[in-house]
Amino acid sequence: MSILTKVEAKSRKGRLFQLGVLIALIVGGITMIYPFLLMLSGAMRSDMDISEMDLIPNYMTNDKVLIRKFMESKYDYDAILLNRFNQTRDYSFKLASIPKKINQQEVSDFKQFLKDNPLPNHWQILGGIKLYKVTPSHNYNLLLENIRKRYNDDLQKYNQDIGTPMLGWDMFSLNMPEWAEFRYAYKESPVFEEYFKLIKESPVAELAFVNLTGSFLENVIYPEYSITDVKTYNKRHKKTIKSYEKFAISRTVPPKTQPQTRKDWLNYVYENCNMSFVRTKATDRQYRKFLRNKYGKIGELNNVWNTKYKSFNSIKLPKDYSWVTSNQQLDYREFLKQLKPESLYLIGPEFAWQDMLKNKYGSIAALNKAYGTNYTSWEECKMPLKQIEAQYVLDNSTGLRWRYAIKNFSIVCNAIFIQGRSFVNTVIYVILALLFSLILQPLVAYALSRYNPPGTWKFILIFMATMAFPPMVAFIPQFLIIKNLNLLNTFFALVLPVTINGYLIFLLKGFFDSIPHDLYDAAMIDGASEMRMFLQITMALSKPMLAVVALNTFRMAWMSFMYPLIVCPDEKMHVLAVWLHQFQKQAPTSAVFASIMVASIPTLLIFIFTQRTIMRGIAVPSEK
Repeated sequence: MSILTKVEAKSRKGRLFQLGVLIALIVGGITMIYPFLLMLSGAMRSDMDISEMDLIPNYMTNDKVLIRKFMESKYDYDAILLNRFNQTRDYSFKLASIPKKINQQEVSDFKQFLKDNPLPNHWQILGGIKLYKVTPSHNYNLLLENIRKRYNDDLQKYNQDIGTPMLGWDMFSLNMPEWAEFRYAYKESPVFEEYFKLIKESPVAELAFVNLTGSFLENVIYPEYSITDVKTYNKRHKKTIKSYEKFAISRTVPPKTQPQTRKDWLNYVYENCNMSFVRTKATDRQYRKFLRNKYGKIGELNNVWNTKYKSFNSIKLPKDYSWVTSNQQLDYREFLKQLKPESLYLIGPEFAWQDMLKNKYGSIAALNKAYGTNYTSWEECKMPLKQIEAQYVLDNSTGLRWRYAIKNFSIVCNAIFIQGRSFVNTVIYVILALLFSLILQPLVAYALSRYNPPGTWKFILIFMATMAFPPMVAFIPQFLIIKNLNLLNTFFALVLPVTINGYLIFLLKGFFDSIPHDLYDAAMIDGASEMRMFLQITMALSKPMLAVVALNTFRMAWMSFMYPLIVCPDEKMHVLAVWLHQFQKQAPTSAVFASIMVASIPTLLIFIFTQRTIMRGIAVPSEK
């Protein structure tokens, strides 16, 4: 019934009243939609920008933010890695420095350099391969997909081959190899074979390259002289460098006239640098003599090195591009310590890049003319990694924006629908709960309403009394009953408690009481059986109320958490609410937002398609 009559509705006051109601409804709708849009926006973000409150993430419209987003994913959400490879001092990806402009000639030269001079595997690193808080990056997915194909998705075979105890593919992870670190032990394996294959297939922007200067700063300079400024360093070394970003490690040992610089260099070479990046002008003969004096017999050396040399004469010094195994590094370092420091020199991507520039341009002046720069020495020529990253992002901005926008949703959907069983378990749980609830509860209510047995209201009182206690109170007796029946980790254990609900039986009985008894009398005269009257009269006339019962049962089953966790502790039997709880403890906030939204979609769709039935179910009892 309308609040206003037709005459009042056409009056000025009536129209103003209707306008006020309309405005109130619009404002109320906005206050409901805004949190939803905010959560949707949060689900499209990452750690870098999760604290922002814009409805549209900045990376969707701002290229600079998109570049930083790419860097965040590439460097495994770790600003330390960003600084190590780019020789910067950025404390967060949100504030990370990006190139003001892109020198196309320099970028082109570097790509040509990589094409003409294939780098050894241990000189380059593929970014984005670490599983960060259960949220994989694009390259991680590619690597895992290749490994699963290699093993035909046989996890047990993979574990036997690699020697790992993984319980599922979602536990796979691979940290960025720390090739430049002395203690980094690399061992050939099928995982690294697939990793190196992926490096060759990936665009240059997805790669990082060993930066010995960055490693030198991180291991020697920053701990000794402070990371915040260069004043202490300049004072101790009697130098004037403007910033660590311009700093460059010397390829050879500094002269004795620079004692502190020389000391730092030797400290890094002997104690921190991986021996695969240190070479010497000494001869193979000197190396063999050292090893012969140390081991005496070739068999003892083979036992330590895990090699099959027939004699010491077969041993040679490591070549420039070769990796020195962990078994050989200690001996190689010990040999280098016996030599004069002037015979040592460093090798790596940065030095190879500088050599290429020297060969191509001949002089710094020619290089500056080609690049429009003002370099004063070849050591200042850094690998243009950030420029390549920025160029790649600008060239692929649409695809990257889409990738980052749906990343969290794809992670959640993959975990729910493909990798795990939580969604399937929940669907089975809901279907069984609805089936039993819509059969047993109407039968109980029908018996109480149709036959009115003695003590009916006592039963109703008992049913209603169950509402006075929190559900948690019943968990212990329910668990003990289920355990004694040997039903733990079964769907029966999940379904039984939601099959019968005292309040819903009371609601159904009240509705059934309102159905005229004349209908049953007429049906009995026509010879209808009790079951036919139940189905064709009671159930047919109670569709709105049955819809309310179904929706209540669906709601309780869909988001049930504590009870399923208790009676079904096996991970294979976890339902969606339990999975959500575990996922939210490990995942970043943005992925949590995405998981909540995905989990709420079914309930939203149910409400949209059944809202008329719901409203009718609410209205009919009041009209009766």
